[in-house]
Amino acid sequence: MAKTAPMKKGKNPISVRSRASKRASSPSIDTDKSLKNVKPPNESVNYRPSVLAVHQSAGVSKKSKNGRKTLLSAKAKRRQEKGMDRAEAVMDKKEIRIVKSKDRSRTVQERSKAWEDLNKKMLAKKAQEDALALGLELGKESLVLDDGTKDMEEVDVDAMVSAVAGLKASASSSGKAELAAAHTTEEEEEEEEL
Repeated sequence: MAKTAPMKKGKNPISVRSRASKRASSPSIDTDKSLKNVKPPNESVNYRPSVLAVHQSAGVSKKSKNGRKTLLSAKAKRRQEKGMDRAEAVMDKKEIRIVKSKDRSRTVQERSKAWEDLNKKMLAKKAQEDALALGLELGKESLVLDDGTKDMEEVDVDAMVSAVAGLKASASSSGKAELAAAHTTEEEEEEEEL
């Protein structure tokens, strides 16, 4: 802030409207001793609280139309009907959007299932495919698991995996036996040729 020039002393008396006079200290209470003895006036008994209460018609109010002015004209009726039709169309669109949104959220929730569930499904599917492939290779029409069940849908995933592992082991051992038998016959043929 910029500094103001100092006031000139002595020439002019301080104006009543100046800042200096307004900032001057108020007269002390010692100047008039009669002010200490003054008592407030007695309260009047006949005050009306109803005057202070809020009236029903208090506040800003619009004049109500009466008579013919309350009825809408034909154009106003058409405008109002168009507005109602638009409002219905908007509500229908909003309902459709809500349904689509719920479907999308349901899809997202289905996709975000636990990885364990997905892994179990994949293991079951792979075990079923392996069992069918081994069953066809071995010439069996149906696969009988360790617990005696034949239906693939009733089978537990772990039981199916163990059954497929057993079939693979038996297939590989029978395959090894066939290979060993074929190998021994080839060796015998070679010895006979010598």
